[in-house]
Amino acid sequence: MRRSKCLNLCFFLFVIIPIQLLWAQDKPETDEQANLTISTGKNGVSCSKSIQNCIIQVSQPRCQPIPGTVTITNNSRIYANNIQASSSNGYFTQYVIQNNGCPPSLAPGASCSISFITNTPAIAFLVQNIMVKGTNTNATFFDMQAVACPIQQAILSVTPTSVNLITGGPSKSVTVTNTGNIPAQNVHATVAPTPPINLIVSSNCPALLQPGASCQVTFTPDDLPGNTTATISGANTANTVTVRINVSLPPTTTLSVPATAVIPSDDSVGVIIPVTNLTAVPAHNVMLNLPPSWTGVTATTCPVIPGNGVCYITVTTSGFFNVYVAQGGILVTGDNVTSPPSMALAFSAFNYLVYEVTGSPALNFTVVSDTDINSNYEWSINLSNIIGINQDSTNPPDFCNGNSDGACDTLQIVEQEPNDTAAKLCDQITIDNSGLVPEGTWYLPASCQLGKLTIGLPNATDALCAPNTPNIATNLYSLGFLSEFLGNKYWSSTQYTPATSNAFYQEFFPNNQSTSGAFFKLSQLHVRCVRVFATV
Repeated sequence: MRRSKCLNLCFFLFVIIPIQLLWAQDKPETDEQANLTISTGKNGVSCSKSIQNCIIQVSQPRCQPIPGTVTITNNSRIYANNIQASSSNGYFTQYVIQNNGCPPSLAPGASCSISFITNTPAIAFLVQNIMVKGTNTNATFFDMQAVACPIQQAILSVTPTSVNLITGGPSKSVTVTNTGNIPAQNVHATVAPTPPINLIVSSNCPALLQPGASCQVTFTPDDLPGNTTATISGANTANTVTVRINVSLPPTTTLSVPATAVIPSDDSVGVIIPVTNLTAVPAHNVMLNLPPSWTGVTATTCPVIPGNGVCYITVTTSGFFNVYVAQGGILVTGDNVTSPPSMALAFSAFNYLVYEVTGSPALNFTVVSDTDINSNYEWSINLSNIIGINQDSTNPPDFCNGNSDGACDTLQIVEQEPNDTAAKLCDQITIDNSGLVPEGTWYLPASCQLGKLTIGLPNATDALCAPNTPNIATNLYSLGFLSEFLGNKYWSSTQYTPATSNAFYQEFFPNNQSTSGAFFKLSQLHVRCVRVFATV
């Protein structure tokens, strides 16, 4: 009996209990969670909600070919089941499409990816704390930034959007530009059927107008006046542009402008020129036709001047040394203007008119003073000969080119003649409209700098001026400037060779005429000085 009890106890201790221990060791823990980590794939660093280091960017595939992606890794000893990305955010549920590459059960140590794109091109948004979790895993989080993807479309812009034509007159064009991001197909213009106007429409627009490219649509009038519109569009354009077209009868409008105007180089405001419509008919597209060589000089325009109305054109230059020699005959034109009026334009610096420019753009320019320094003064009170400043003096061998270098003439007069002279009045100027200046800045102009010979006028005397020598009379007075010179004689710094007791002057007559002459040095005439503004 005792032996039977021992056998039963030994069987339980050495057989049953070890089997139960082995069975318990192999049985899985059904309540254990799989541990997940995620990364964005850019650097492999795991995301941490606490430091918010995980954000992906998403958009539509055409704007972001590689979708925003998170990589999930199972860092546990058990399988992770049914891994999903989810958020209650409305942007996420409505606009985000995900591609879940995770298997139903992700093995321990394995990784999988979930990628995301948006289903709308025009919305940008941020979704925070998107949860990644399986049915038996922990939860981990990342953020998502959605980037708007511009809508692909062709958009047209047209310049100008108003065209004024004259019956039987020249054609006019508008420029069509594709400001969209895809080619515009079959760009064309359609003229409204009513009212009926005989317009010929032509175009150089290609079948595909590329983004950023331009083409022209041209309108040619016939003999029928009236107002209409043309619609410019393309087969796939997101918009249409309407162009207003006015076809008028031959010009019947007359304008009036001032005879002269001065453009200040030292004032960014420029000069304002009134343009008056002398008729009851509106004037269209009125503009000042500046010389093409005047680069850097701009003028505003008047799209419409009402009947008997006034418009103001502002003319400015781009810098102090951006000046030019005055010109006359500058037309003010308009689409329906008869006999366009003309005017003369000059430049000034510190209210001094420019009469000579050297270089283009100007390296230096010469101006004439805005007032006489004296209106009743002798050339000199000493009739002695000043060497090297005659009209036939040339350097070398003489001191000066006597008829064309007033600065040199003035220096010789001051050095050789101790008494007061007209030249010394200019040489001793030490303050002008620009501020303080050293002596010698201003000088008495030579005869050919002041003017030239005009045969047939009283007392005309030839100073032997070279053709096209820049001078005050030609470049300013003959154009209508310096009207105060009329009827007066002005001393030059050039001495008269046949009789050195005489010197040259310039006399100014009506009708913008003038001539050089020679006069006794003791005569009392007007004195007007000049100076140079130089870049070096």
